[in-house]
Amino acid sequence: MRAKLATRGARGIIGLGRNFRIMDDNHSMSLDKYEFSKAMGDFAIGLNEGEIGVLFGVFDGNHNGLIEYDEFLRAVRGPMNGSRLALVKQAF
Repeated sequence: MRAKLATRGARGIIGLGRNFRIMDDNHSMSLDKYEFSKAMGDFAIGLNEGEIGVLFGVFDGNHNGLIEYDEFLRAVRGPMNGSRLALVKQAF
């Protein structure tokens, strides 16, 4: 999914935010399972409904049935690399 988003210009936070807003049909600043499933079809990632359900569960970090923007960012961006983590630790 990261690679597919990157091909749509979503390499940075601005691009990810734009893609999130496109997926968020009802403008609630969160994605329900229907919106997420529709977005996966629109992005032509090639996942079946079971795989989409598993991915939705991964993105829904607080298990409330919605993917909020911050959950989306954390999941798509992944963990910080070692050098960036060291820099953050040094700053704080």
